[in-house]
Amino acid sequence: MGKFTRSLADKIATLIEEDNYTITEICRIVGISRKMFYQWKATKPNFAEELQEAVEAREEKLKQKARQSMRQKVEGYKQIETKTTYAASKDSDDPYTLVVKEYVVKEKYCVPETSAIVYSLSGGYNESKGEKQPQPASSLVITVDSEKTKRDMERLQQKLSGKRSLC
Repeated sequence: MGKFTRSLADKIATLIEEDNYTITEICRIVGISRKMFYQWKATKPNFAEELQEAVEAREEKLKQKARQSMRQKVEGYKQIETKTTYAASKDSDDPYTLVVKEYVVKEKYCVPETSAIVYSLSGGYNESKGEKQPQPASSLVITVDSEKTKRDMERLQQKLSGKRSLC
């Protein structure tokens, strides 16, 4: 099996941070057994620390993507759709030669999702307990570009605040 080297440890950490592979697949890629991986992790504190840092970096990237996705759902966004239609070329002797017949680009506006707005205003997801945790709507600050979305969110926040005060 493989011998522990600093470059091998760095490659393993990079693969973990990229989050494209399981530990088994990473071991195959770098040419070591799972047993060897876990043995190194248990006996080499620097390696274990590097792996933990890679996991934390991976989790932070995932959280960032989730926040960006939630922001899009709260604010709305533009989506570009392209459709290309091909046809057989009339100028070629080869019947399998294709040319672009039509290229259509559509820009579509995806409206803010009410469920995402309510989720954000209600406090969302509590990571530490792994459950939804209602919090006061005043603890969340969301900045939006659209005046209409801003007014809609303010009305929704007032409605949510009113429901809480009645309970």
